[in-house]
Amino acid sequence: MHHSYHPPSLKASARQGLLPYPVPQIGDMVQTPFGKGLVRAVRNNGRFLVDVGGRAMVIPEADISPIEVRKRKAAASAAPTASSSDQPSAPKSHADVDLHGLTVEEALARAEDALNEALIADCAELRLIHGRSGGRIRAALHRRLREIPSVRGFGLDPRNPGVTIVKL
Repeated sequence: MHHSYHPPSLKASARQGLLPYPVPQIGDMVQTPFGKGLVRAVRNNGRFLVDVGGRAMVIPEADISPIEVRKRKAAASAAPTASSSDQPSAPKSHADVDLHGLTVEEALARAEDALNEALIADCAELRLIHGRSGGRIRAALHRRLREIPSVRGFGLDPRNPGVTIVKL
């Protein structure tokens, strides 16, 4: 009987204490090839949704590493209300939320959470990325957005039909 060797995954290695750092979790600050970012979601196949400079990016685990942050700063960056109260006169212009690969129900729940966060953070605009072939998600999202009083308006991005821009 022939056995082939399969190297352990990064997650398995981290759990066994073989990696110098733990697997990043939601809310962790990480270094990416695009700069420092905040882990927003853990995806399949060792990929992470990371917010880098207001942009949501899906990045492989191999391309990110954790950043040591003091507890006080970590708490401030994890709570959007702390940063918005520091500078109430400077609202964020927009935030991106990636809905790729989610079911319609998951996408609607994530979009509603993002809307709440954007309103708390005083964002003027929210970009919901559903993909060009996301017809079911896009249709359900647009139906739901029509029902939310705090949404001033919404429409497809003229440069990218896979993105719905929501005006708050």
